[in-house]
Amino acid sequence: MPSTDYNYRPVALDSFNTNYVRGSARSFWNITGDYLKNEARHAFWGEASLFAVLAVTALLPLISNAHALMEFVRAISNY
Repeated sequence: MPSTDYNYRPVALDSFNTNYVRGSARSFWNITGDYLKNEARHAFWGEASLFAVLAVTALLPLISNAHALMEFVRAISNY
């Protein structure tokens, strides 16, 4: 069984200072610039090119669907 000190008295916090000066918040652009400068510099171009390939891959079916939709509208407009 643990022993308990029933005569415990907490220390007074007379010297405790509640004045907290908050530093200025860093802007999103500063955080992004630091990330690109320090951490992601070597992988940025590889990831950017992969994103471009994925974007083009997703865009091609959308163009094809738009063309098919225009053909469908043209076909039913004759009736």
